[in-house]
Amino acid sequence: MKLTLILVCGISYGQTEIKGKVISGISGEKPISDIYVQELITKQQLILTDSLGNFRIGYLEPNKKYVIEISAFGYGKQKFDLETTSGINNVTFELKADCEYNAERAESGFRNRNANLLLVGSIAPIANSSFDNRFEKKFGIKYFDFGCEPPIDECIKEYNQRIFELMDKKYGMKWRKKVRSDVEYLN
Repeated sequence: MKLTLILVCGISYGQTEIKGKVISGISGEKPISDIYVQELITKQQLILTDSLGNFRIGYLEPNKKYVIEISAFGYGKQKFDLETTSGINNVTFELKADCEYNAERAESGFRNRNANLLLVGSIAPIANSSFDNRFEKKFGIKYFDFGCEPPIDECIKEYNQRIFELMDKKYGMKWRKKVRSDVEYLN
């Protein structure tokens, strides 16, 4: 009799899980960087999400409060409170970030002729060639290399893509053949 009761409780306990997805508050999609998830109450192992931002934490108790900590490059560590129900708990966690570089800044910079085309280099960024300097002067835009400490990829993408749209509108597609190949997110 006792053995049966223990098995039933064990099965019930093992069926409660969190099936989650992590998205960027900027893009609404999975952040471009790796994402780590950990449930902080039971301190289960640190989980790396899959390529779509999905993860699964099992063997939880139903009707219990848990704290989920999510970390991704540029977003820092963010905590989310969650109370489980029995079975699978489907949740989406949205990571918040402040972007210094965004579409609004791109538009303002472009209007004021102090916009940039953002690059992510390394410790020793690639210097402008004379061709690059002529490009900057002709189109009224500067190349800007963050070096090895760039902001969140989603911020760079949003900023650069808005600059591309504005450049296309003003100059057509010709500028794209002359731009440096290391400008981020230029397709």
